[in-house]
Formats: sequence, structure tokens, C-alpha cells
Amino acid sequence: MRYVANNNSIVHRRLRLGLLAGCCLMSVGAAAQEQTFTLENSLRRALDLAPEMRAADAAIADKEGALQRAGAWPNPSIELRVDDKISKETGGGGAKLTQLALSQPLPLTNRRQHMKDAASATLIGAQAQRQHRKLMIEADVARIFHTLQLAEAKLRLAEQRLELADLLQKAAQRREQAGELARLERLRLDILREQAHQNTDREEGEYSEALTQFRARLALGSDQTPKLTPLSSMSALPTLETLRANSSNHPAMRATAQNIEAANDTVAAARAERIPDITLRLFHDQDFINGQTQTINGVGLAWNLPLWDRNSGRINEARAQFDAATAEAMIVKRDLSTDLDQSYLHLGHLIRQATHFHDRVLQSAQEMLTLTRKAYESGEAEILSLVDANDTYFDAQVRYLELLYEAWIEAAKLRLATGQSAFDSTQSTQGSQP
Repeated sequence: MRYVANNNSIVHRRLRLGLLAGCCLMSVGAAAQEQTFTLENSLRRALDLAPEMRAADAAIADKEGALQRAGAWPNPSIELRVDDKISKETGGGGAKLTQLALSQPLPLTNRRQHMKDAASATLIGAQAQRQHRKLMIEADVARIFHTLQLAEAKLRLAEQRLELADLLQKAAQRREQAGELARLERLRLDILREQAHQNTDREEGEYSEALTQFRARLALGSDQTPKLTPLSSMSALPTLETLRANSSNHPAMRATAQNIEAANDTVAAARAERIPDITLRLFHDQDFINGQTQTINGVGLAWNLPLWDRNSGRINEARAQFDAATAEAMIVKRDLSTDLDQSYLHLGHLIRQATHFHDRVLQSAQEMLTLTRKAYESGEAEILSLVDANDTYFDAQVRYLELLYEAWIEAAKLRLATGQSAFDSTQSTQGSQP
């Protein structure tokens, strides 16, 4: 239902909105090129701009570098010695190269493989954490998007309410001047109009706040007023068993599972470090023996003696990390299961409530306002009946919008709890026009 108003305040407000819309259209070139923001393209833009995703990518690159480094064969070392020992023996002068040695550590255990396995699990965990971060950003941006949808819809509704109040006020003034309306009834309509004006101002403030958040998250200019798709109703949900089956591959659970595996491999690597590596040393010496310079070639072995440090501290540290990772996995599983059950029950209730409200309340309230207004204009209804019908209709409209908003917010929470992206082909909920 929409009414036309002649009040100057409405004209001025629409003039300001028209000028602002004109500026936005000039900034993009033409009205035909104006982008309509849906939930999907808003999420894509926010993800492309999100510094959190760049940080997650950097974390993955860091783990990839750690994997390349983990388990690598130890580098050999070369040793050169230059002295004047032979020169002094022969009566000459100067220093000569008297020794060349090459040392290569030889790991005796599979510690390198454990380190490589731990680094590989950590990398896979970082990739899963990136997926989870993406889901969290989607849920947050969806909240901002739906909040702006609600604020925009409530602002339009408040303007309609003010337009109707303006019409009733002008009609009451004419009837009072003609002696057909008591001053008390005209004052009541004046109050109704002022209440509608205050409500419009409040909704304009709510819309401005929501618009500021949306602009900031999508990096839009302060002169851009995005056009959003309206709030819509939601279809039925899949079964809880289906959602639970889909949630078994949740990125958060995959990340904690990889953390456990990495911690377990770290424990194995720490235990393997108790056996020290042997170092193989090949050397080539020159010395003055029996009146002449002679070459000496040899091989040697060296290893550390674990007398003071048996690596017990490192093993205990790795075990503690394993216990912490196991406990964290239990917490994540418990919280995700709880969030899934709660969001599923709440969303199902909201969908049923919105459908019932639309069919049983919203349509009846609209019809009641239309009939009451006609009855009042013909003198068949009292002013209080008109005021009550007006409040009932617009309050019902606002409540229906809030139910739609709450349902979409809960749907975003449900996607996060099940590990499902809004871009997945099999979405848990689908929007439809009421």
C-alpha cells in the first residue's frame, strides 16, 4: 500500500534523496549501469577486499616455506686450514694450505620424516583455517548486508506512514474548517502525524548507520548509495540429519584434526632427537714427514654424547601441545554441534512464524486499514478506530520485516555452523518473494 503526500517536509526529503541519487548516478556514468547489490556479489566484493584473507594467504605461504625446510638433509660443512708449519720445516717462508676437511651429519633416525609430516599437517591445517576465516567473514558481511536491507525497508515504510499521516491531517483540517470534525479529533491526528515524523527521523538515523557499515566493509565511497535487493521470505530447510552430515567436513574441525596430527608428529620427532646424529668427516692433510712433504687422507666419525640433556623438556613440551590440540578439537566439535542445533531450531521457528504472520496478520491488517479509512472518511468510524487500524497495519509491517531479517541472520549463523559457504551450489536456504 502506498499513499501520495503533498506535505512540504515530504517534498523536501524526497528532493534531498533525489539529489543524492543523482550524484550517485553521475559517479557511475548512467542509471542503466547502476549495480544492484545482492548477498552473493556483496560477499564476493568483501572477500576480495578483506585483509583477513590476505593474512590467511600469508600464513599458508609461511607454512609452505616451513614444509620445504622441514626434514631437509643437513647441509655439509667444509673446513680449510692454512699455516706455516711446512715452511718452517723446510726453511722456507709463507703459509700454505695444509688441511681440507668435509663434514656431513648423518641422521640415524626417521626424525626428518616426522618433522616433514608435522609441517605438512600444519600446512593443511592453515588451509582449513583459511576456509573457516572465509566463512566467518561471510557471516559477518551477511549480517551487515541484511541489516542494511532491514533499515532501508523500515525507512520506506516509515515514509509511507508519514505520507498517510499527512493525508489524514490535511483531511482533518478541511473537515474542521467545514465544521464536520471536532478539534479534539483533529489534534489526535496532528499527534499521529508528529509521531510518524519522529519515527521517520529515527529510521533515517538507523539507515545511515547501517549504510556507513556497508560502505566501509565494501570500500564504497561516501557519495555512493548502493541499491540492494529487498528482504525476501525463505523456503523450507533440509533435514537436520542432512546438515549434520554436511558439517562433518567443517573447516574448523579439519583444522583441529590437522593440529592433532602435527602435534603427534612433533612428539615423535622429539623422541627421535634423543639419538644424536653421527657426523662423517673426510679430510685431506699435508705435512712434512721424513724430510719431505706428504699427503694424508683420512675419515672420521663424531657424535654428541647426551649426558646432560636427554631432550626430556622438548618431549614434554610436544606432549603438552598434543594434549592442548586434542582438547581444542573437543571444544570445537561441541560448540559447532550446539550452534548447529540451536540455529536450526531457531531458523525453522522463524520461517514458520513469518509465513503464519504474513498469511494471518499482515494481509488482514492491510485490509482493516483500507476499510477503516474509507469508513472514517464517510463518517461511519471514529477517530480512535482509524488510529488503531493505522498503528496495527504499520506495526505488523515492521514486525514482518523483522522476522525476515532475523531468519536471514540465523541462516548466516547456520551456514557458519555447518561449514557451508553462501556460494555452495546446495544452499541450506533459498530466498523467495513473499
